Amino acid sequence: MPKVSVIVPVYNVEKLLERCLNSVLNQSFQDFELLLIDDGSKDSSGQICDNYAKKDQRVRVWHIPNGGQSAARNLGIDNVYGTYIVFIDSDDFVELDYLEQLYQPMVEYEADVVSCRYIAYSEERDEEVKKIIQENQAKVYHFRNNQDVMQDFLEKEFKDDRNFPWESYTNLYKTELLGEIRFEVGREFEDNFFNYQYFKKIQKAIATSYIGYYYYANPTSKTRITFYEKQFDLIQQERLIIEDVKIKYPEFIDLEANNLALKYCWLYGKIFGDIRFSNFSVSKKNIRIIQSLYKEDKKYFLKLDIGKKWGTFLKLASSFPYATGLSNRLYRLLKQK
Repeated sequence: MPKVSVIVPVYNVEKLLERCLNSVLNQSFQDFELLLIDDGSKDSSGQICDNYAKKDQRVRVWHIPNGGQSAARNLGIDNVYGTYIVFIDSDDFVELDYLEQLYQPMVEYEADVVSCRYIAYSEERDEEVKKIIQENQAKVYHFRNNQDVMQDFLEKEFKDDRNFPWESYTNLYKTELLGEIRFEVGREFEDNFFNYQYFKKIQKAIATSYIGYYYYANPTSKTRITFYEKQFDLIQQERLIIEDVKIKYPEFIDLEANNLALKYCWLYGKIFGDIRFSNFSVSKKNIRIIQSLYKEDKKYFLKLDIGKKWGTFLKLASSFPYATGLSNRLYRLLKQK
C-alpha cells in the first residue's frame, strides 16, 4: 500500500493540468498514489487524466457528473489506500520535494498533521516568486497539545509574520484520524469547517515555513474580480465554527470572533467593489443580505480587544453601505493588529 494518497479534483483545466500532474509524478518522494477525480469536465481534461493513468500505474481516474470540488474530494477520500492524504487543486502545482517535506516530519515526530506555506503564482509574478523562494528560510514549529494547536489554527489569519495557512491544500492528513470528516457538498469556502473538525481531533501538529505549494492566482477568476451570492457561504462556514468554539473552546471565542469579523470586512469590500461591475439594484440586494447577517452576529464583536477597529468598520459599513471607499484595501489594513 502507498504511504501517501494525493487527491486532485479536475474540472476544465486542460491548459494547466499537465503542469500540475508532472509536478506530482516527479516528486523526490515516490511512495504515493495519485487519484484524479474528473468532475464532469467539458474540455479535454478527462482524456488527459486517462492518458496519464495509462502511462503510470500509480494514477487512478474517476469520471463523475459535475458535483463540485467537495464532492470530488470526498470521492477521493472514500477510495484512498494511503496512510496519509494530501489535496492538490488541478490548476496549481507543487515543488518537487513537496511530499518529502511533509511526510518526513510527520513520521519522525509522529505528528497528526504537517503543514507548509503556499505562494500565489501567476506568469506575471514569475521572477518575484523565484526571488521569494530563494530568500525563504524554512523554520519548523511544533504544537504539542490540542489547546496549542487550536489556538494557532484560530489565529492563522493574524499571523502574517509566520504565514501558516493550515489550508487543505498545504496539509498532510492522517487517513485514519480523518475518519468520517468530509467536505460539505454544495458550499464554497468549505475548507474552513473541514479543517476545524480535523484540528479538534489532533494532539500534535507541525508547521513549516517551507514554501512548497504554488496557488495559481488566475487574474480572470470569478472569485477575484467580482462578488457573487455563493460567497455568503463564507459567513455560514464561519458560523459553524464559532458555534462549536463557544461550546468546546470558550476561552478562544474572541479569536474566532476576530475571524468572523474579518470575513464580514472581506465581503463588504467585495460588495462595494462590485458596484462597479453590476447593476445597482443587485448590489443593494446583497448589501441588505449582509446587513441582516451582521445583525445576527454582531453580539460576537462587542468584547473584542480590537473592537474599536472592527467596530468602527462594521458600524460604518452597516450604516453607510454605499460608501465605496470602504474596500478590500481597508480590509487588509484592519487585518493588521
